[in-house]
Amino acid sequence: MSNQRQALGQYYIPRLLDAPPRAFYWDIDEFMAMVAPIGIGLILDWFVVGTGLGLLASYTVAKLKAGRGAYYMLHALYWYLGILKMKSTPPSYIREYVG
Repeated sequence: MSNQRQALGQYYIPRLLDAPPRAFYWDIDEFMAMVAPIGIGLILDWFVVGTGLGLLASYTVAKLKAGRGAYYMLHALYWYLGILKMKSTPPSYIREYVG
């Protein structure tokens, strides 16, 4: 049983409700930043280079997020790149509102 979950019969209750999703040791965004270059390296038959780039990408994402909050990268994608479409938020390109 994980230290972040408590068993209650057949159900698991997470200790922290705001905890971001995790894959093994890493947060999900760090994990995806590591796995994507490794997968591309496998396809192109450059596994060692893909592994090195994946570890570097994961380290970079972890350093960018350090001390900022669990969903910082998600917010940065929305704010700077406008990639995510959220229903309850205004468009990301509008920086100031008057009135």
